Amino acid sequence: MSRSPSCAPRRRLANVGKHASATQVGLTLSYMEDEVAVDVRDDGMGFYPAGLALSADGGGFGLTAMRQRVERLSGTLEIESETGAGTAISACVPAPLVEELRQGQT
Repeated sequence: MSRSPSCAPRRRLANVGKHASATQVGLTLSYMEDEVAVDVRDDGMGFYPAGLALSADGGGFGLTAMRQRVERLSGTLEIESETGAGTAISACVPAPLVEELRQGQT
């Protein structure tokens, strides 16, 4: 597992390119006093988030793994999507942890 805070946004952007058929994507990185948030939004084809675990073709496991990695860092991952209306994924992790990771202390 990569412990780099920048790894998850790269994976999300790769997923947009691979799955979304988006024409636009936006990435926002926000440093706040107590947390760091990364938001990725696209205007792609979207999907039905509740159906991921039931996907017969194996789809959705990348998002499940992403959620597990964020939660291992005491963070949260929120996924909002609607078929035909794009997707927004937001990850938040505690800011002190990000600083420790940057300095190689964990």
